[in-house]
This record gives sequence, structure tokens and C-alpha cells, in this order.
Amino acid sequence: MKPWLGALKEPSNYYKDALNQSKEPPISLSLDFVYGYRAKDCRDNIRYLKSGNIVYNAAALGIVMDIATNT
Repeated sequence: MKPWLGALKEPSNYYKDALNQSKEPPISLSLDFVYGYRAKDCRDNIRYLKSGNIVYNAAALGIVMDIATNT
């Protein structure tokens, strides 16, 4: 039983051709920046690389941060 299904509605302007159900959408997303780091209940999940960059995870992302450019 999935009680939340009754609360989910498609957007009113949503249209997807039935013939193209298996094709990718005509748009793409790119991630510009990740804000934050959760350290409250996480341990040993941030490291320095030999290059001097920092690698860590946030949500479901693996992030490599360049310290020199802060990106």
C-alpha cells in the first residue's frame, strides 16, 4: 500500500509522447556548486589527495574540491 500516490500529481503543462517513453528528455542538467558538508554524524569521509585537492561526499555526490580556486 502506497498512501502517498494519491498526493502526487503531474504538472499541468507536462507532455510526453507515448512513442518516446524510452528516450532521454530533451534537456540536461549540470551541477554548478555544492553547498555544505554534513559532519554531525559522519566520520572519516574527507581526505586530501596528493595533488592537494580535498575529496569528500555530500548527499549522493562525490566531490573533489580544488583549494586554490575554491571550486
